[in-house]
This record gives sequence, C-alpha cells and structure tokens, in this order.
Amino acid sequence: MDRFDKFNRIRKKFNRDSDVLANVTEVTGESGFRRLHILWLYPDVLNIHGGRGDVMALVHMCDLLDVPVEVRRSDNLKTDEDWSWPHIVYMTAGELKCADKVSAALIRQKEGITEFLRRGGLLIANGSSGAALGKSTELYDGSVIKGLGLLDMTWKERESVWGDDIWVRTEDGLDVIGNQIQVADVTLAEGQKPFGKVIYGRGNNGDGEEGAISGGVIYTGVLGPLLTKNPHLTASLIKGEAVLGGVESGRDLQPEDIEVEERSAEYIKDFMKAKMNAGSETKE
Repeated sequence: MDRFDKFNRIRKKFNRDSDVLANVTEVTGESGFRRLHILWLYPDVLNIHGGRGDVMALVHMCDLLDVPVEVRRSDNLKTDEDWSWPHIVYMTAGELKCADKVSAALIRQKEGITEFLRRGGLLIANGSSGAALGKSTELYDGSVIKGLGLLDMTWKERESVWGDDIWVRTEDGLDVIGNQIQVADVTLAEGQKPFGKVIYGRGNNGDGEEGAISGGVIYTGVLGPLLTKNPHLTASLIKGEAVLGGVESGRDLQPEDIEVEERSAEYIKDFMKAKMNAGSETKE
C-alpha cells in the first residue's frame, strides 16, 4: 500500500468516518489476532497543534515494526471508559481553557485509571492537556482547577504566551525535538522526575527541566507533532507496551524507515545550535 494511501485512510477514519482503526489484517492477515490497543482520548476537545499527526505516527510505526494495533477514539466526556481495554492512552494537545472539563471527566474515572496504570498501562498527555495530570492549575483570573494528581506538579497560567523551538534529552539519552507554545508555567515538586533536561528552549518554567514522568504517566509540552518528529521515542513507547498486549514486534526499526525524519532532526538541531551560539538563553 502506498504510504499516502495509508495516511489518507487514517485521515478519513479520524474525520469521524469511524471511531476505530486497525492494521491487523495488513500485518497478520488475521482479523482475530492479538493486538496493541491505543485509546485516543477526547480528540474533539483536545484538538490543537497537529495531535492527529501523533496518532497517525503511532499507527505508521506499528506498521513499520509489524505490530498489530487497534486505535479507538473516544470523544464523550460524560462516558466512562473501559480502562481494561487499552495498553496506551494518548491525550493530544488541547487548550488550557479545556482543563476543567477534562480534569473533571478523568477524576470521575480515577479508580479505573489507577487500575489501568497498576497493570502496566501507559498514559501520555501532550501540551496543555498535561494540566489534567497534575495536582492543580491556577488560571489567570485566580480560579483553581483540581487535577488527577498523578504527577506531582502545579500549573500557573502565564500573562503571555511563550513560543520557540525546544530540544530535550531524556534520562535514557534520547533526544526529543519540536516546538513549544506555552501558556502556563509548570512547577515540579521536589522528587518529581522531569521528562527530560532542556538543551535548548524554555521547558517547564526556565529552570532547565521539561515535562514530568512517573511510572506509566508521561507529560511533555514538546509539540511538533511530538511523535511524528521523534520516531525513536514513538518506537520505544510502542515496543514497551506491545509486551503488555501479548504482541511481539515482527521487525526492528531500520535506518531507511526514518531517513527523512533523521535528516530533518539534524537540520533542526543545527538551527537551534546556531541560536545558542548567537547568545540565546539556553545552552547545552
């Protein structure tokens, strides 16, 4: 299948032709085969910064790794999810003004989410959607939104928006690049591990840390879309959770699979290095 035919099929599915997308018959030739389950949570609400591209990247990477996958999108904030079904839950980037509705929906389902994480599930939130995973968010008008408290962090809405490129290095030495459009400062409590350390950019609040991670919960403000620009990160997330789904990757990621992404990353890093050399605020 031509890659553009594949992406057009994904676009059609995720434009509400269907709430379910699977590559199972293409990878295995069997409709009843075990598969990796990905829940795409609230995309009608969390719908900015190209988040659909991240879900497309997950499906594309599963194809490259020969991992059978099924993606379900769920849009109704009033419906409780079946948290026994997914292995990965992805919350694409949304506006901070939606944090109250999303937080309330998740707090109502905290018992199910806790069990999902206990059995090894992975919950990822990108951009301002991450506010729902922290302890609280203070808005510019002084009101406070309670979060799930899965990550020991607090948010405070900024008077102005920060935007720039960003380059983060994780504890495992993985470089993650993209851009950052930040409407709130994020403060991690003592002992809360960041997603990574900032090489270039602002990160959580200019203190050299970016995002937060605890067990199976990940928040990062890196946009791009995140998983499209960072295929090694995408592959590591899929491989880690495929085991939980009883699925083995049929092949390893090959250099030719991500040649375009790797070349693009080097150009972007060179651009950020030039800005660092010109005296921008963050240095390696």
